[in-house]
Amino acid sequence: MYYVYILHSEQADRYYIGHSNDPERRLIEHNTTDQNKFTKKYRPWEMLLSFEVSELRGKAMKME
Repeated sequence: MYYVYILHSEQADRYYIGHSNDPERRLIEHNTTDQNKFTKKYRPWEMLLSFEVSELRGKAMKME
């Protein structure tokens, strides 16, 4: 199942919307890895919302 998730950086008052088949793993990645330049700048992130979209990644990408 693919999900759309919304993260918030309280420190920067910024939001980030993404999709994943494992939103909790993605939250950890956004807060720890150096791969994503946008989310790296505004750490720490907290999960505001995540919801199921579809078994198909393409539908989650469209929803995002």
